[in-house]
Amino acid sequence: MTDRDKAAQPLLEPGQLIPSFSLPDADGMMYSPWNYKQRQHLVLLFTRSISSSETRGLLREFARHYAAFREEDCSILVITPDPVINNLRAELHLPFPLLGNPQGDVIARYTQWEKANGTLHPSIVLADRYNALYQQWTAEQEADLPPIDELLASLRYLNRLCTP
Repeated sequence: MTDRDKAAQPLLEPGQLIPSFSLPDADGMMYSPWNYKQRQHLVLLFTRSISSSETRGLLREFARHYAAFREEDCSILVITPDPVINNLRAELHLPFPLLGNPQGDVIARYTQWEKANGTLHPSIVLADRYNALYQQWTAEQEADLPPIDELLASLRYLNRLCTP
């Protein structure tokens, strides 16, 4: 298998428990997927530099649809390779945590990470309330990630599967 083939494969398999981590936000509050286990589904959004207009637009789009995610019993955590700056979350009006992972150790467990230049392939991970991977999308550019409507449709279907 070539490196190119390996990069095209997903890092996680559906049904597999997502890797645990604990990352701080700008205020030092720690977040982990285990904080949501058995209570809510979880979307992990891995983005490139928060200084780019493409990333900021994606974050604003998720913020606009945040109420719809909450209606589906889903929380969102955004992880970026940038150090998280105080006030950035407020500046962007984000209702969900923005977590920095400059070392890339957490990012590398979920998506392709190029340590040498600190870049990643944007990715969305949808985990069910038991922290099992339901779906994962990875793209070359953030604009190539699936639209939010598709993600919400997946959440609605997941809720039908998980509701007795």
